[in-house]
Amino acid sequence: MTKKERVLYHKLAVLTNLLLIELDEMKPTAEIGANMHQKAKEFIETLEPFLVAAYDSEQVRSGTYLTDISHKVDTVIRKNYEQILT
Repeated sequence: MTKKERVLYHKLAVLTNLLLIELDEMKPTAEIGANMHQKAKEFIETLEPFLVAAYDSEQVRSGTYLTDISHKVDTVIRKNYEQILT
């Protein structure tokens, strides 16, 4: 696997994890929201073997790594959004 492929899998995992976090917070009740949540869970589970192959590191495979990175992305988005508003 090339470095570019490893980075792409990493980005997909982080973005999907962020999507799951946001959907958990929104608690969608409509069918489309519930379906999106389920599909995102399935997608991140599908990505897991690629992440293990790409990053043979306990840090990346740990339960908090993707959440920590997702929170950092969330912070950047919120800070940039606030700057746009002012």
